[in-house]
Amino acid sequence: MIGSVVQFAAITILLGIGSIMDIKTREIPNWISVAVLITAALNFNLENLWGLIVAVIFFSVALATGKIGGGDVKLIAALSMVCGLWGSFALLFFAQISMLLFYAGYCIFCKINGKTADKAPGGSFCLPFVPFIFIGYLASKLIF
Repeated sequence: MIGSVVQFAAITILLGIGSIMDIKTREIPNWISVAVLITAALNFNLENLWGLIVAVIFFSVALATGKIGGGDVKLIAALSMVCGLWGSFALLFFAQISMLLFYAGYCIFCKINGKTADKAPGGSFCLPFVPFIFIGYLASKLIF
C-alpha cells in the first residue's frame, strides 16, 4: 500500500516536471523516463510486464508516422511497466481523448478569432504530448 502511494506521488511529480519541460522545450529528458522506470520497483508486479505490449504498439506507430517523439516513446515504455497492460491502454486512451478535446477547443478558439488552427509561428502545429500523458496517467489510476 505504501509503495503504491509513494509510486503514485513520485510519478505525478515526475510527469508534472516533464510536462513543463515538454511545453517549454519540446524535449523530455531521459532522466524522467528512467526515474519513472525505477519507481516500478516500488510496487512491482510480474503481470505489469504485459504493459510492454502497449509500448511496442506505441513505438510501432511512432516509427510508421514519424509524428511521435522518442522521448514520448521512452516515457510510455516506462509507464507501461508501472501500469500494466490494461492500465497502459487506458492511459493512452485518456491521453489521446484529452489531446483531441484540447485541439478541438483550440480550433474553435482560432475560428472565433478568425485564425487558422493548422498554422503555428514555426509553420506547423505540434502539441507537446507529456501533459496529455499526465492526464491519461491520472485518469487511468482513477479507474485501475
